[in-house]
Amino acid sequence: MQISAQEVNKLTTTEKPAVSKRGKSKVEFKPIEIESLPQTKVAEPDKAEVARFMQAVNEASDVRDDIVMSLKERIDKGEYKVSGEEIADMMIRRMKADKVR
Repeated sequence: MQISAQEVNKLTTTEKPAVSKRGKSKVEFKPIEIESLPQTKVAEPDKAEVARFMQAVNEASDVRDDIVMSLKERIDKGEYKVSGEEIADMMIRRMKADKVR
């Protein structure tokens, strides 16, 4: 939503409410007519841009092939060592994370 400079000026130059000796303000509220409010326009998204974005999302792989290949190579070379305790820990963490969703 955009507020025009004119509207900001109206808000900043309004009269201050009267304050009694006890510190309580005497403010009167005036009803606001919907028609008197400034009209705002929301830009519609470009349909072609949305279509391109959706196509890119749909074409993206759910699997990170580069990471999978790296891990396969490390396993084949015997360089990837994970203890049973680490596997169990990750399984429990994953289960707890899934419950949160």
